[in-house]
Amino acid sequence: MATIMSDAHMGTWAGIAGADEIRTAFTQHKKELTWVAEFLTGDEVMASACVVDACARSEARNEISEEWFWICMRETTIRSALDLQRVRIDQLASIYERRDRIHCQHVSLSAGTAELLAIEFDTVQLRIDVLCRFVLILCGIEQRSITEAAQLLGITRCAVESAYSAALESLEIIYSQFMLESYGWAGTLN
Repeated sequence: MATIMSDAHMGTWAGIAGADEIRTAFTQHKKELTWVAEFLTGDEVMASACVVDACARSEARNEISEEWFWICMRETTIRSALDLQRVRIDQLASIYERRDRIHCQHVSLSAGTAELLAIEFDTVQLRIDVLCRFVLILCGIEQRSITEAAQLLGITRCAVESAYSAALESLEIIYSQFMLESYGWAGTLN
């Protein structure tokens, strides 16, 4: 099981990263980056291609400062996955724009909820559509604002808010079922 990357997880080094350091970092963190890409795309082969593409995109920048480097690996992986899912995200955005929204405080996912994504990976992928998965990563894990997520995804704030709200509702249900199964209560409630 891959853990979800955070800046603290990535470590530090001093200076500027060149092509060799970029390739090394992508190799060292391939598992985590592939997890993010597979969560977003829903496909293992596409996820691997996204990580290769993200590495190439990062290398094309020539040199990346230490300050930007760790963010850049995740950012380019997310953008690569977004390029593959753009049409579907646009289609879903138009649906979410028409949904009733619950105006809720934008909250990042707790560490426990983020780990649930890793543990219940298959369940989350089956129950949460691609737009919801993107906003979970962008707003919940990467801690971007609704506005930043909307700009990156190329959709409205309204669609992002609705998708994030739907994703959080689905995660609550998945979490409840996970807890019931963990304590052996799943079959006793029927």
